[in-house]
Amino acid sequence: MLGDRFLNDSFIRSSRPYFFKSDIELVLKDLESVLESGKLRNGQNQRLFEENMAAYLGIENCVALDSDLSALETALQYYNVKDREVIVCTNSFISIPNSVLYAGGRVVFADIKKETLSMDPASVKKCISPKTCGVIVTHIAGFPNPDFREIEGICRERGFFLIEDATHALGAMIGDRKVGCFGDAAVFAFTPTKVITSGEGGMLATSNGELADFARLNRYYGSGAGKTHFERLGRHMLLPEVSAVLGIYQLRRVEEFIARRNQVAQAYNEAFDRIEGVSIVDCSSGSRCSYYKYPITLNPKVDKEKFVKTLNALGVETGTVFYPPCHMQPVYRCQNLNGQSLPVAEDVLFRTVTLPMHYGLNDLDVLDVIMNVRLALESCF
Repeated sequence: MLGDRFLNDSFIRSSRPYFFKSDIELVLKDLESVLESGKLRNGQNQRLFEENMAAYLGIENCVALDSDLSALETALQYYNVKDREVIVCTNSFISIPNSVLYAGGRVVFADIKKETLSMDPASVKKCISPKTCGVIVTHIAGFPNPDFREIEGICRERGFFLIEDATHALGAMIGDRKVGCFGDAAVFAFTPTKVITSGEGGMLATSNGELADFARLNRYYGSGAGKTHFERLGRHMLLPEVSAVLGIYQLRRVEEFIARRNQVAQAYNEAFDRIEGVSIVDCSSGSRCSYYKYPITLNPKVDKEKFVKTLNALGVETGTVFYPPCHMQPVYRCQNLNGQSLPVAEDVLFRTVTLPMHYGLNDLDVLDVIMNVRLALESCF
């Protein structure tokens, strides 16, 4: 039976980081070395994490930063989005549109497809204006956007930059290539809920050497050689060595984590594929999903609030991807987005919840989730 039930924790968590005991011992030794060296930032562990990540993805450059927001904001500054429009999927975490604003750009939100919960290329086309300069595609919940190639074609035809928001999707694949290797750049996140974690942190991945150099300069106040000559306006966005150590060991386990997540997803798929009251998201043919989260969309007849409360009472934690969607968040409602309405996202995301998905789930946990979802549905129609 894979995974270990967490001691003194009968509540089945929606997400949770996992560290192997053998890895913890090695991590502690490396952390001791870091502390003894006094080199707490911009050290060998940061560089090793970047090198290992680039090798894993099969891409030329990876630049570690303190968050995915920093990584994305840096890329957007490189593409000079100031006073121009960037199309973003409304079904994204708030850090994605926030990055556009921090870089001086204007956000235009695109709608989703109800079957995939991912950016709809038809909506992208409707969002294009003379001020459009780029598109950010979110691979939501670890599912590679099945329409990514179409969106890529839209961008190439019009000369837009294309950035992959792969914060959910480390290890996901389209064909034989990892997500994050298709666009002009990609951003990854390593917060505690993600497929791997460094505690906090992010990564910018790109085949554009000029962009990578720009990011390395930008992440320490815009400094040049020697860290004493400041060539541009920048901020402090370095990934600490302590976080890099965690990231190195977690990355070594990424294929194990993804394999287990796919096993859990397969059990959920078999249980919920034809069950009355819910619909699931399929991983498109020829792709691999990393299953950062496992979303289900409830039938409109199901009382979502009661469903969630019932599952919580039964010991199962749920989550979202994401509700409210970005364009409905108070911070963006007050941005005067011309009363923008995205009907699919507004309808479907309200009815979408996520079930527990992490490496630490054992087979009994998975069976408990399945049984309790069925019980909750029976009581909520």
